[in-house]
Amino acid sequence: IAVWALLISIARSPKVRSSPFNLYLVFCLVPDAYKSLSGFVANLTNMLMENGSANACKVIGWNDAYWWCANLWMAFAVFVQIHRMLRATKRVQRYNPPKVKRVIAESLAIHAFSIFMASLTLLPLDFIPKASAMSGCEAYPEPGNRGQTIFYWSFFMPMTTVIPTFLVTVLCIHIWWNKLLPPKNDEKSRSLLFYFARLLAVIYIVAIVVVVSFFFQNWVQAIAFAFGNLVGLFQVYLALFKKDIKKAWVQLWTCKQSDEVSHSTVPESAIPDTQHG
Repeated sequence: IAVWALLISIARSPKVRSSPFNLYLVFCLVPDAYKSLSGFVANLTNMLMENGSANACKVIGWNDAYWWCANLWMAFAVFVQIHRMLRATKRVQRYNPPKVKRVIAESLAIHAFSIFMASLTLLPLDFIPKASAMSGCEAYPEPGNRGQTIFYWSFFMPMTTVIPTFLVTVLCIHIWWNKLLPPKNDEKSRSLLFYFARLLAVIYIVAIVVVVSFFFQNWVQAIAFAFGNLVGLFQVYLALFKKDIKKAWVQLWTCKQSDEVSHSTVPESAIPDTQHG
């Protein structure tokens, strides 16, 4: 509910949704919004049927593969922009955020790629893992199936999880090594730090959930999935530290017209404008 509410809050405010970083946030939240709704329906169907539903299991497996792939690659795309902005700030240069059209094109490409990767699990090919009741409705390799294990660890996992997580880790190390993070002495820097923290949390929580759910079963796997289901809520919580997002959120729940009280403050539409000199 929180994820859907935040998406509606951003969508109903022309000023908020025109920000490139807020638009990135929308595309970052879409996988959680879809997974929560579709996953609820699929899990309910699976529980109501006496012996479970093979089709519902496939949907759950597809949802999770799409969810973690889209989440990780979207986080990487935003992380690249934050890295560019921090480098510009360090060099006392102006950072020019990406155009809205580029954000949309880039995000749609990531989601299309994630849909493609998730859809591989539906192909009737023996070397591709399938979601089944035996695997906890996840598209994991069958025990003893060498072809599926090779495909999963040499192609599927690197493309959906390992590569984006590794790239973000490299960027994170570069930011830390070169002391690119701004000091915590002004409000805009605080907003940036929370955005930074949100991305890191999403990336590593999702990556850990994927790995733990593969190597462990029963209650450990259930706990991992529970943490995965909280990623969207955590994103909402940290997103509300951005002033324009919080204002749009309050306007939604208080039934105020969008942008009606947003004239007296400097817009925080693009995290933050790093113009110096």
